[in-house]
Amino acid sequence: YWPPQYTIYEGDTLKPLKIVSTRSSTIDGEYHPEPRVASIVASLDKPEWVINVKETGLIKLVDYSDIKNLKETTIEAAKFLHDGGWDSTKRYFLVAANMSNKVAVVDTKEGKLAALVETKEKPHPGRGANFVHPEFGPVWATSIHMTSRSSRVDLQACKLSL
Repeated sequence: YWPPQYTIYEGDTLKPLKIVSTRSSTIDGEYHPEPRVASIVASLDKPEWVINVKETGLIKLVDYSDIKNLKETTIEAAKFLHDGGWDSTKRYFLVAANMSNKVAVVDTKEGKLAALVETKEKPHPGRGANFVHPEFGPVWATSIHMTSRSSRVDLQACKLSL
C-alpha cells in the first residue's frame, strides 16, 4: 500500500523504469497526500492497466504502450475502492468500494464507468465469481462483508440484486 505510487519495472532486471505518484484529490475535491493503490489488473485486449486508487475513488486506465509517455484516463467512481474481478466477457472490470457500499463497473473497451451500483451492505472486496443464473443470465457475484449473503450484478442491465 505504501508509498503512494505505482512503479513500472523492467521485467528481466526489476530495474525501475518509471515511478508515478498517486497523490491527488478525492472525488469530493479533498486533497489526499497518501492514497494507496488497492489493485492493478492488466487488460487482456490492449497494453493497459486498470489501477484502483483506494481513498480517492479514482480508477486509472494506464496505456503503457509508450513507457516514457504514459497515457492515463481517470475515471471517478466511489471512495475506498479495493480490488475486484473481470466479468465473463473480460470487457468489464468490477471493483468493490467496500466502505462506500458500491460496486464500480468499468467498461475497459470504451474506457469509462459503465455503472456505479449501490449495495445494501458492504460488498466484500475480492475477485468475485462469474456464473450463469437460470433467471438472471450471466452474473458476477461477490459476498456481502461479514455475512453469508451475496450480491449479484446483472451486467446486461447494470443493476444489483440481493
